[in-house]
Amino acid sequence: MRSYLDVLSRIEETGVRAWLVGDTVRMLLTGVQPEVITLAVDSDDMYSFTKTLGTGTVEARGANPALRGEINGTPFRAFGLRGDTIEDDLACRDLSIEAIAIRSDGGMVDPFGGRFDIRNKVIRLTGDNVDLIDADPLRILRMLRFSAELDMDMFWKTTGDVRAFLDSHPERMKKIPAERWGREIMKGIRSRPYKFIKMCDDFHLIPFFLSELDALRYIPDGKTEGKNLFDHVLDVLKIIEQKLEVDKIMQNNAFVLAGLLSRIGTKTADGHDRTKFTDRLVNDYLASWNVPSETIDEVTAIIKSYETFYKPVSEKQFCEDVLEYSREAVMVALHFARCFAQAEGFIDEVLETLDDNSWNLMQVLRRFNNVAMQTEGASRYLTGREVMSLLKLKPGKRVGELLDALDMAVGLGKVNSRAGAEAWLKAQ
Repeated sequence: MRSYLDVLSRIEETGVRAWLVGDTVRMLLTGVQPEVITLAVDSDDMYSFTKTLGTGTVEARGANPALRGEINGTPFRAFGLRGDTIEDDLACRDLSIEAIAIRSDGGMVDPFGGRFDIRNKVIRLTGDNVDLIDADPLRILRMLRFSAELDMDMFWKTTGDVRAFLDSHPERMKKIPAERWGREIMKGIRSRPYKFIKMCDDFHLIPFFLSELDALRYIPDGKTEGKNLFDHVLDVLKIIEQKLEVDKIMQNNAFVLAGLLSRIGTKTADGHDRTKFTDRLVNDYLASWNVPSETIDEVTAIIKSYETFYKPVSEKQFCEDVLEYSREAVMVALHFARCFAQAEGFIDEVLETLDDNSWNLMQVLRRFNNVAMQTEGASRYLTGREVMSLLKLKPGKRVGELLDALDMAVGLGKVNSRAGAEAWLKAQ
């Protein structure tokens, strides 16, 4: 805490009052150390303030310019007060747990009982002000995101206000741009995807942002009475959420998005009838949510390939998949296949095959990793220019074909050094 207060003191030496606010205070009160601290400063002119402070850069995006910089090794972002006082600024924030400020002397400004709500694990609208929802209906999804991520419950009055707004203003939800939905959804599924989507379902929000997922609730699974394909999606997300808690390496967006979208376009429980439009649906949704193209490719790779892991996969096939989709995508797809089988109740039938496939994949990845270890991080023993020099070739398709073939030879264990790569090429 002391280093953060020193930042405030440094700012106030310029004659500008400053407070720790928002996510920074909420994180500190829950025992989490923020990587970047958020400040509110009493300055009408951020550019002049920056010159006086002597550090930072102003980003003028949106209505409130943000000053980003570093003081005493602590990165910060600072916003001008909304209103005349810090209390006015806090009243503009949507949640009570975010409407707390800390002064440079360590004292707290908490006009809406945010500390009480943090202790009691409650999500509440600031000042119980339902007008905050009317001003921006997407705050509903933000509340659900915080509730899921922080494992908190919605306050009973906030819950009632949210349901009343949704019943009265569905057209307001329909007008929210897809990219804004996507921003909150991506944050919401990051650590507790099952709880977040389940809460969205409880508030009947899913038709507004993922109608094809909502449609699955009307398709019986044909196996269990009263169960539909939407229930299967929730089962998969529950297993994935458990996986996220124990296996930090799996905390990536593609892994969770595959669970959310893998049944899009299916009509039966086995999923073998997935329509030809599935890839387009997945791509269209993720693109409209502004998901990075590399993540979209990874999600598509997982959905396309996970079922293949229920049968033996050769090292050769793993090599081809790794080179086409990336090591991370194939590894995540294999993890996803295990989660899916566990959720669907047939894990015992395929466990031995999955274990064998995991072993084969690890051997392939180990060989590819050896390249980086021997070449100071390079992905190949030889570059295209070195291949041309070694074989006296001109630039062209043949060079690419040789590099691809050399990659396969490395993955299959036929080449394990630079000298071996040169010998292998000469033999071609």
